[in-house]
Amino acid sequence: MTGIINFLFVDPWPWWLGGIVIGLLVPLMYYLFNTPLGVSTGYGNLVKIILPKTKLKWLNSENFADRFNWRLFFILGMVIGGFISARAMGSPLVTLDMGIFTQSVNWPFLELILWFFFGGLLLGLGARIAGGCTSGHSIHGIANFQLSGVIATAFFVLFGVGATYLIRIFVFGGM
Repeated sequence: MTGIINFLFVDPWPWWLGGIVIGLLVPLMYYLFNTPLGVSTGYGNLVKIILPKTKLKWLNSENFADRFNWRLFFILGMVIGGFISARAMGSPLVTLDMGIFTQSVNWPFLELILWFFFGGLLLGLGARIAGGCTSGHSIHGIANFQLSGVIATAFFVLFGVGATYLIRIFVFGGM
């Protein structure tokens, strides 16, 4: 039993197995829910639960009429799965360790929180501007031969590499 738990939750999966599982989710989501796989709408559901009387037009659209749909549980499953994985690896219950990032910068707690908060805001804004998140465009869009998915993915990669380069220069002090 420990071997299965380690394989599923502790040890990194081989790249090809992760790709197969994610690739199978696209047709499974259409078969079960007649909807594309994506994460950003789930975050919209969460915001709609927290702010039910919001005036934001996009949160009052038909996509968010049912706030407690599968997308909310998908997001909760990612958080719970990450927690189970971390606990199975023996990680502490709460940690501020973000790998090489927190090892390279010696920022106080408040600065770390602000960095990740504003990073999350920028991710959300980018998902709204692009009409979906990276998983929706890249996994679902490309799998369905949508030109918008290919273009959005190209820009995600281009600007992701550029942002990483700039962060390495300005935050980490060089390459």
